[in-house]
Amino acid sequence: MCSPIGDGAAAAVIVSKRVAARLGLTVPVRVLSSILASGFDAAPDKPSLARLTAGQAYEEAGIGPNELSVAELHDATSPAELIYYEELGLCGDGEGPSFLATGATELGGRVPVNPSGGLVRKGHPIGATGLGQIYELVLQLRGRAGPRQIEGARLALAENGGGFIGGEAAALTMTVLAK
Repeated sequence: MCSPIGDGAAAAVIVSKRVAARLGLTVPVRVLSSILASGFDAAPDKPSLARLTAGQAYEEAGIGPNELSVAELHDATSPAELIYYEELGLCGDGEGPSFLATGATELGGRVPVNPSGGLVRKGHPIGATGLGQIYELVLQLRGRAGPRQIEGARLALAENGGGFIGGEAAALTMTVLAK
């Protein structure tokens, strides 16, 4: 129930609207928000780093979690995905397992999560993991994800973290993309 660590590399090319038009990009994807947060050991009665960062990403993007079409979450261990459902506001506190059981996170569900298969399926190439998530979401937003395509995908979230400070990630990113 833990992803294998692997080697990998990734790159992304980000251009302005003007350059995208000049290059003939017909299905651009916009970055609505991109947050990098440093971890801390949160007190039990305080919001977690993931919850705080998600709130900031949603606010900057001008959306709520209920508007997402698809998400790629850091599931280096299987329980992490269930925890992030709650931390990112995809469901209520304590509802992660039942949210999964309803099929809400499957292809065709309310908000498909990890249509790429996630890290448990494909491995965890550490530095390349985050851009691998972004790549999957760009494919989804452009309608080019083949048999795992989310119909009508228009808003996507990538969450990725690493290291530990107490019970929190040492660093965490949240990125919201739009068609």
